[in-house]
Amino acid sequence: MKTYTLREAAKKLGVTARTLKQWEKEFAECVTIPRTQQGARIYTEELLTQFRHIQEWLADGCHKQDIVSKLKQQAQPQTDLETTMIEGEIIDVPRLLRHDTQYIAEQFAERMKEKIVGELKKETTEVLQQAMTEMKSYMSEIQEQSAATKQTVYDSLAEYAKTLQQETEEIHEHLENVVTFLQEEKAKQEQERRQLEEQIMEREKAFRELVLSFRQAAASTSTKRSNKWWKFW
Repeated sequence: MKTYTLREAAKKLGVTARTLKQWEKEFAECVTIPRTQQGARIYTEELLTQFRHIQEWLADGCHKQDIVSKLKQQAQPQTDLETTMIEGEIIDVPRLLRHDTQYIAEQFAERMKEKIVGELKKETTEVLQQAMTEMKSYMSEIQEQSAATKQTVYDSLAEYAKTLQQETEEIHEHLENVVTFLQEEKAKQEQERRQLEEQIMEREKAFRELVLSFRQAAASTSTKRSNKWWKFW
């Protein structure tokens, strides 16, 4: 007797695996799905027939209780299917006695598939968790570096502003000294200019007085000579 997995049964019925699980849950009192020790469902042709009937009755608009009643009426003792546990699997005894290697291979493949999928899920979960941990570590490191860089830039800007302020104050003080020096030099030069002008005026006055005295003396001498010219004759 051929058996099918959940996906295979859903495919044969033309429904999704979720729908098949939902029917199993709704009609659990009439439909029993055998499972392996790992929990994998095993569907027989008789079960597929039951689900086909359920599918048809639901399509016809039958209520759940009506479908349950019909399933109970169709229920008969199953004497053609006896199962036994071999290495954690539910194996069909009649098939095993007929040495159906294809059936054994299918059961083994299903078991290996479940094991591989489980291992892959576990490994994938571990890899994702490790990746998330590393990502969080990188993000924390980046945040710390960003904070450190921000603090360094802030300190550098503060130091630069302080230095610039000091240099500005020094330049301002130097300019004030230069202005004061120029003002003092200007006042000094102005005073020297006035003193020089005064000296020039005094010398000019003295020169004029000297010239005037020379003229007066020359005029007096010339008058005396003109009055006594006859004495030479």
